[in-house]
Amino acid sequence: MTEAPEKHFVVDSMLGKLAKWLRILGFDARCERLDAREQIEIYQKQGFFLITRNRRWSGPPRVFCLTANNPVEQLRELVSLAGVTPQEVRLLERCVRCNERLMETASEDALGQVPDYVFETHPSFHRCPNCERIYWRGSHPKRMVQRLEQTLGWTILSDSAGS
Repeated sequence: MTEAPEKHFVVDSMLGKLAKWLRILGFDARCERLDAREQIEIYQKQGFFLITRNRRWSGPPRVFCLTANNPVEQLRELVSLAGVTPQEVRLLERCVRCNERLMETASEDALGQVPDYVFETHPSFHRCPNCERIYWRGSHPKRMVQRLEQTLGWTILSDSAGS
């Protein structure tokens, strides 16, 4: 069985919190101001799904004009419209700020860059290769997973959610 190709999104800058939730789910979610028809066409040709609330862009294939105001409701709406499935989720594999894929980093590289307690109690760390932000699997990811499961009605099973 072959895996479906990864979905890539360009999220209108007015929907920045939605882009963050997509990144938490592991999707390539670029956040940009969508303000020109040519820009929309270029992204479409490159295979991106375009997400906006601006009705002027609605109509073309792969362009989703969301109606919800709340970012969590927007995520639920988008998952339905774009046909996102739990099997496509790569939970917590991207930097929520930069959108880059995280890379595992040696624990000693986190020394002095994370709180001492975190360094002493967590076996692994990940770093964004772009902004250098360090991530670890604490209680915050667990709460995000719970919220996503409630919102989407999914069971998200992932070692990356932490235990």
